[in-house]
Amino acid sequence: MYFLNGDRTYIKPENGCKGLSLQLQNCLEQLEKINSGKRIFKLNFFVDTNSNSEYDKLLKDLRIQVKELIGSEILISFISQAPLSCKVIVEAYYYDPENWDCQMLSEGENGTALFLNGTTEILMGTVHANQNSDCKLNAEKAFDELVETFEEAQFPLNSIVRQWNYLEDILGFDGEEQRYQEFNNVRSDAYGKAFEQSGYPAATGIGMSHGGVLIEYVAVKSKEVLTQPVDNPDQISAHQYTEQVLVGEACNLKTTPKFERARYFRYRNKKLIFISGTASIIGENTVGVGDAAKQTEVTIQNMQRLYADEVLAALPDEVANPKFGHTRVYVKNRKDFTKIRSVVKKFYGDLPVVYILADICRDDLLVEIEGKVILS
Repeated sequence: MYFLNGDRTYIKPENGCKGLSLQLQNCLEQLEKINSGKRIFKLNFFVDTNSNSEYDKLLKDLRIQVKELIGSEILISFISQAPLSCKVIVEAYYYDPENWDCQMLSEGENGTALFLNGTTEILMGTVHANQNSDCKLNAEKAFDELVETFEEAQFPLNSIVRQWNYLEDILGFDGEEQRYQEFNNVRSDAYGKAFEQSGYPAATGIGMSHGGVLIEYVAVKSKEVLTQPVDNPDQISAHQYTEQVLVGEACNLKTTPKFERARYFRYRNKKLIFISGTASIIGENTVGVGDAAKQTEVTIQNMQRLYADEVLAALPDEVANPKFGHTRVYVKNRKDFTKIRSVVKKFYGDLPVVYILADICRDDLLVEIEGKVILS
């Protein structure tokens, strides 16, 4: 993580033509070499799984192997999204132990790490609920765990600055209720009025094949930190969407997605913008229906608006030289991968990118992109 004087690195299998177990083993072998020079505290595994039983078994086995390899418990997210070039990709996050003290507050599927530097506290972790097939019940369980974690760590809920929400079968239905809309309703209830003054977190809401509901978060408690929402003038804020773009009957509960388009974050001399999962939406309507290349172009232009000169000029700090960093590109249909990758390369060249096969939160959206911008 940049603000922890570290960053992230991607591990891809060197034996990409082999089966999943061999690819995973190869990634772990590479991880062992990387860990000898960096202090890794979190691993994200993006894995192509065929069932929830396979998902659960792989996750259990991986936790054992990683603990043996690292020598201590670290944060693990096991995300059932198929990489588009192999069967597994690993994101490894590391930090600088000379500047930050790291304490594991809890382990396992609801792992929590606390980073301390003077009076600054940063809480990072995962909550996971895969008890049944009902999205609402899993979401309620996950947010109950989230609220409890924050209470035990003595962090206010509105200290969350970045969040990732992974939903199994995001566009599916439980009876007459769409699963993403159910998740949004539960999130709205859990948040209550906590974010009314500070604005919501930057966030990504994205589909995965198996695994129930998985939530990752970054929260900050410090008088040395300044953070605030960043808006795209061309888009209506997601939390202000009208009923017309929310799925469900008029008589049913339909709350809006509670996140900001982006969020500015400054800690001492480190300044960045967390860019939420972004799609081809102008106002609140999808643009480029059926055209993956057009949607990718509009998506990137939407992201660029979030660090355009007039937006940066409105920030409370003097900033310059925005540099777009690591990014994930979520692709709805494998057949669109080549077209989407071509547009991303046109805009960002050889930027480190992970391409993931994942369903997007609207039927007509074909691509979603997230990232961060480093400022000086």
